[in-house]
Amino acid sequence: MARRSVRLENAGYYDVDGSPRISYSTGTRRHSFPQDQVRPPQVRVSEPVQRPEPVHRSEPVQRSEQTRSWHWFNWFSWGMLLKLLFSLTSLVVSQVNLGSLRKELHHLQQDLGRLQTMAHPQATLWGNFALASHGAQVLTAFSSSTHQQKGSPSWLTPYSPWEVIKGQYYPLVPGHCWTFSGQTGELFVALSQKIHVSHITVGHISKEQSVTGEILSAPKAFALYGLEEVDGPKVHLGTFQYESDGDSFQTFEIKEHTSNIFRFVKLEVLTNHGLEDYTCLYNFRVHGKIPEAATTL
Repeated sequence: MARRSVRLENAGYYDVDGSPRISYSTGTRRHSFPQDQVRPPQVRVSEPVQRPEPVHRSEPVQRSEQTRSWHWFNWFSWGMLLKLLFSLTSLVVSQVNLGSLRKELHHLQQDLGRLQTMAHPQATLWGNFALASHGAQVLTAFSSSTHQQKGSPSWLTPYSPWEVIKGQYYPLVPGHCWTFSGQTGELFVALSQKIHVSHITVGHISKEQSVTGEILSAPKAFALYGLEEVDGPKVHLGTFQYESDGDSFQTFEIKEHTSNIFRFVKLEVLTNHGLEDYTCLYNFRVHGKIPEAATTL
């Protein structure tokens, strides 16, 4: 029998038969204190472990995608609607302004035509048989006298009737004209050669060039006569009117006696645009065709 410890015996370490309560033999569980004891989790085998069911996220994801698609479709629809409204508004406004735009376009076309005429007058594109540099002459004996303006300086010599056949082009220079007294007068011109007269051109400065904004001294109603000889009978070729609101150079068509051949023409001014003292004439041109017999010589 092993020796027993008195202290352990007093502490109740041994059984009645003297065997120790705790054995240190191999295979026995070692005594451990409560604070060091690690207990395994208590699992009831009889009851099955209930695991949480997996959460299916496909439905919320699909709903989110549908929501985004719906928002995108709404924005796209509103954008297309606003674009359509803007287009309709622009169309209505353009239709309202269409009439005024057409009027403005018409005025612009008229202004363009006038500018083209001013830059290239019709008379400058045709032959001029009343041009001094081509041999035409003014017969002063059969023309009106030059007007002598009272109070003008002695050194200021008025222009002679030859001024009107020098071939001035646009723009005319104010004051460079032939003036005759009163509202009526005559200009007798020997053409450079015999022709069939088809048109004549009369030139005067425009209202825009005048310092007063008026051209009261411009000829208004006038008549043209053709003569084969200086002292021969006069053939009336037409009566015309120079418009004060028209272009500087105004061309008139001869519709009578176009088959006749004339070497001389006589311009008779019947009235002007209101000035009683004198009438101004800046330019005079005669257009036509040379007879065929003369061209074959």
